[in-house]
Amino acid sequence: MGDELWVTNGRINEMWQSGFDDLRRPYIMQRWPHQFLEIHPDDAEARGIESGDLVAVENDNVLVQTGGYQGVEDSDLSFETLRKAGHITSTRGSFSAVAIVSTAVRKGVTFAYFGFPGNPANAVVPRVPDPVTNRYRFKLGKGRIVRLGESPYKRSLTTMSFVPRNAI
Repeated sequence: MGDELWVTNGRINEMWQSGFDDLRRPYIMQRWPHQFLEIHPDDAEARGIESGDLVAVENDNVLVQTGGYQGVEDSDLSFETLRKAGHITSTRGSFSAVAIVSTAVRKGVTFAYFGFPGNPANAVVPRVPDPVTNRYRFKLGKGRIVRLGESPYKRSLTTMSFVPRNAI
């Protein structure tokens, strides 16, 4: 628990939405052949991670709401009331990524593409919808980042650049 980092996710300009159409574009898939994870240099060093390493992002406590909201009072919709009624459970989530060590993210925070085809970063994000909008609060989860070894892209000079995206 003490080794977890915030795992934020979102879009990048180079890929459109879920990337479904980008899969057929060689120049996009050459640049982004695998899910990536931007990680601060201090967090990477503490875990023995370098740019180009393959990492696992794991969360053993992804909260999930089962069933819909029940009740009419505001208190009926609270997280604690739903948990006590058995409508909040816990599961595991994980995804793999290629590390990009970058100061574009703050220490303690990482960033990944939200919906990389077949490997979504939202796998480590709680699935408990907002009681007012009934929309999930995607984009922010937590996870342990574990180095798995070198990715096939680490020493390649033709795929997946590790230049930080914030470089101008």
